[in-house]
Amino acid sequence: SRADLPDGPVDGVVIANELLDNLPSRLLERTPDGWAEVYVSAREPAGAGELIETLCPVAPEVQDAADALAPRAPEGGRLPLAAEAVEWVGRALALLRRGSLVVVDYTDTSASLAARPHREWVRTYRAGVRGHEPLRHPGRCDITVEVPLDQVLGVYPTEEVCDQATFLRSLGIEDLVAEGRALWHDRAAVGDLAALEARSRVHEAEALCDASGLGAFTVAVWRRE
Repeated sequence: SRADLPDGPVDGVVIANELLDNLPSRLLERTPDGWAEVYVSAREPAGAGELIETLCPVAPEVQDAADALAPRAPEGGRLPLAAEAVEWVGRALALLRRGSLVVVDYTDTSASLAARPHREWVRTYRAGVRGHEPLRHPGRCDITVEVPLDQVLGVYPTEEVCDQATFLRSLGIEDLVAEGRALWHDRAAVGDLAALEARSRVHEAEALCDASGLGAFTVAVWRRE
């Protein structure tokens, strides 16, 4: 893995596994007067240490963009603007001379996100445990959002979009599982490393293809020939 994209052209495969959800997004909220941006500030008196949300006006072009992305958003509905995710995909594709860019992440559409409670899709993780209060424990937890994939596809379209389970099955994961099951059946009594690896392969594949978990992640692929 790398901290960032390479400087030069790429011939091969670039895989972004749960990367885009970690890139910063602007957060808007629909108000009676239109869209406003959600900022974070410190509650007075200064130094009290409590963080609060503040709504601030946005430029007309941001209003128009948000209206186009989520025209039926209810009052109080929130919308992420994922410009950095769009920019990252653009950089990756600009470097990709021959090969594929594969993005794996939890995603939704802008309109759907605006209609859902934002605490469902603004996620925090601390020590591997999911939370729901992004202003708690500042600097000590990860804050992510479900990726509004339509914003990425609107700039960099691709027809190759499916869930992770479908993607892995297209690559033959079921054959690997069958091999693992057969090896485990033959060597379970021995219990050696090969047997344990075979059993692990089966369990890991089940988790990766679980429709209620990782299998529901989105996979988007861009190709350069």
